[in-house]
Amino acid sequence: MTQRPIIPVLSIVLALVTGARASDTPAAASTPQIMRRVFDWQVAHPWSSQHPLNDKHGTRGWVQGAFLTGVMEAYRATNDAAYLDYARATAKANGWQLGPREEHADDHIVGQTYLELHQIAPASGQLDSTRAILDKLVANPKPGREIWWWCDALYMSPPTLAKFSQITKDPRYIATMDRLYWDTHAAFYDRDERLFYRDKRYLASADGKKVFWSRGNGWILAGLARLLDVLPADHPSRVRYVGLYREMATRLVDLQPADGLWRSNLLHPENQHGEASGSAFFCYALAWGLNRGILRDPASRAAVDRSWTALLACVDADGRLGWVQPIGFAPGAYDATTWQEYGAGAFLAAGSQVMQLR
Repeated sequence: MTQRPIIPVLSIVLALVTGARASDTPAAASTPQIMRRVFDWQVAHPWSSQHPLNDKHGTRGWVQGAFLTGVMEAYRATNDAAYLDYARATAKANGWQLGPREEHADDHIVGQTYLELHQIAPASGQLDSTRAILDKLVANPKPGREIWWWCDALYMSPPTLAKFSQITKDPRYIATMDRLYWDTHAAFYDRDERLFYRDKRYLASADGKKVFWSRGNGWILAGLARLLDVLPADHPSRVRYVGLYREMATRLVDLQPADGLWRSNLLHPENQHGEASGSAFFCYALAWGLNRGILRDPASRAAVDRSWTALLACVDADGRLGWVQPIGFAPGAYDATTWQEYGAGAFLAAGSQVMQLR
């Protein structure tokens, strides 16, 4: 199928060349409608439709869980009941159960949506599975670099623990999260580049080129935004989390290509089209920082405007967000036809924050 961007190519080029804000483009007035179109297309095309014989993730797994985080962000921004209805239906179909791997961070992320739904309409039994699994995590302490050994984990599990601590008023969950987080940080954060390695396989490279994966760092920056939204204002580590967020945000603004989309391999963007999922996570997190007053600089605002304009051009007339790198663990191939729930979820989250910019 021919890919047709939602907004005219001329307006995109004009915005990128002139530095115009996304709010100055024709599409800005219909951001909620574009978000809804992406949501509707994604719901009609689940991951299992691509992999009917290998749907190991299911609606309790991280792929759907990441999509749901964006769905709930979209609901809060637009008050469109379709998002809430979808999240509630998924939670009910899942029996409010987390994924089957009790210690694995990927199987914790769906709990973030359960917790948010519980806050809207609490009912008995909704959080029993989440509590049982998080209690085991608290009771069996392990080093963060062992249990959260890949950078994606910092989006999947820390906000779940922090949200649960917020709801239950029990500080043990947030204390466990804090200890695990900073041990993972110590193992995989490159202080010179101000970016995270995906895991220990990338700490050293044979050719001397450091590899920093866009979506991996997108998980982390977006995860910091979601974590800081629920971390108590007086928590002893809050200043440290904010510092890490600002440090990474500044670096990523510096690394943004002129066309608005970050490449899959952040330090080596040559001869590659921009990747939508990592870019959408960065757009969300940067816009979040501007909306919270954590970022105030014009460069961050310009980066958000460029990235959102470019992301709109990745959406075809049917609502499919293309240029999303498929499931992986390092920079890889993607094109205008590749898509995935986590990409759509990141887009919804980004749009939700862009809507709130002034």
